[in-house]
Amino acid sequence: MSHSLTRRLAELEGAEAALVLASGRAAVACTALALLRPGDHLLAGSALQASTRAFFTRELPALGTEVTYVDPREPRGWRRGLQRTTRALFVESPVIDSGRLVDLRPPRTLANELGTALIVDATGASPVNFPPLAHGADVVLHDATAFIEPHGKGEVGIVAGTEALVEEVRLKMKAWGADPHPAAYAQLERGLATLEVRVHHQNSVALQVAQWAGTHPQVSGVVYAGLPDHPDQPLLAEWFKGAGALVLLQLQDGHDPARVSAHATARLREGVEPTRVSTRFLAQGETGWLRVEVGLEPAEHLADALAAALAVAASSPA
Repeated sequence: MSHSLTRRLAELEGAEAALVLASGRAAVACTALALLRPGDHLLAGSALQASTRAFFTRELPALGTEVTYVDPREPRGWRRGLQRTTRALFVESPVIDSGRLVDLRPPRTLANELGTALIVDATGASPVNFPPLAHGADVVLHDATAFIEPHGKGEVGIVAGTEALVEEVRLKMKAWGADPHPAAYAQLERGLATLEVRVHHQNSVALQVAQWAGTHPQVSGVVYAGLPDHPDQPLLAEWFKGAGALVLLQLQDGHDPARVSAHATARLREGVEPTRVSTRFLAQGETGWLRVEVGLEPAEHLADALAAALAVAASSPA
C-alpha cells in the first residue's frame, strides 16, 4: 500500500484517512459490510447505479440487512423511510444515470439525529468538483476509474472518512479479497498528478458540448448541471466547484443510442489509440438517452463525432 497515495486522497476529500480498493463496486460493498450487521436497516436514495442497487437488493438482504429506497429529491421521504434499526443512509450525487444533484441536508440532519453514518457516492463529480465530507457526509466513495484514474488499465475504488471507519472497511476488504492490483497504486498516483487540470478542462468542454447539443435538430433534450435550465442549479452554485463531465442527451425518436454510441466512438477514435482519458459514449438502456462522459478531447472534436454519428443513424435506422 502506498501511504503517500492514501494521504493525498484523504487530503483531497478533507478526510482523516482513505483506502484504495479493487473497484468502485468493492468500495460500496466493503463500506456497507463495515457499517451494517444482520438485523440492521439501510436507507438509500433510489437513484443509484445498477451495480449498487443490485448489491443492495440481492446481497445485503441475504446477509440479514434490510434495505429501503426513497426518492432522494423528496426531503420528507427520508424521515418516512426511517426504521428503529436504521444504521446508515446512502446517497449517490451526482446521479450518474440522470445527471441530477441531491440535496444532502435532509439525510444529513437525520444521520446527525440518529448518530448513524451518511454515505455519499460522488463518483460523478470527482473530489475536485464536490467534497461531500465538507457538507456533512461521514463517508465518501468513488469508482476512481470514472474520472480520477484516467488510464483505463483496471478498476479502482476509493473510500474516505474517519480513521476508525476506514480501518473497518480495510478489514472487510481483506476478508472479502477486494484488495487492488499492486499496479493500481502507481496508476492512481499518476492520475492524481493531473487530476485538477483534467477536471477543469472536462468541466469546460462538457458545457460546450451540452450547449452545442441543445441546438442540434436530432437531440430533443440535454441534461447538464452547468446549463441554466438544469433544475438543480441552486445546489450546483452552493456546493459544487464545477458541473462535471457527464452530459446526457435525449435523442429524437428513431435514433438508437447504442448505434449512435458505436458510431461516435469509432469516429472519435479514428487514427487514435483509445484510452480512458478519451470520451466515452454510453447508451442508457433502451430509454433513448445517450450518456457522454467527457474526456480530454477538444469540444469541436466531440461535436464532430456526435454530428457524424447522428447523421449516420438518421440515414440508416435500425
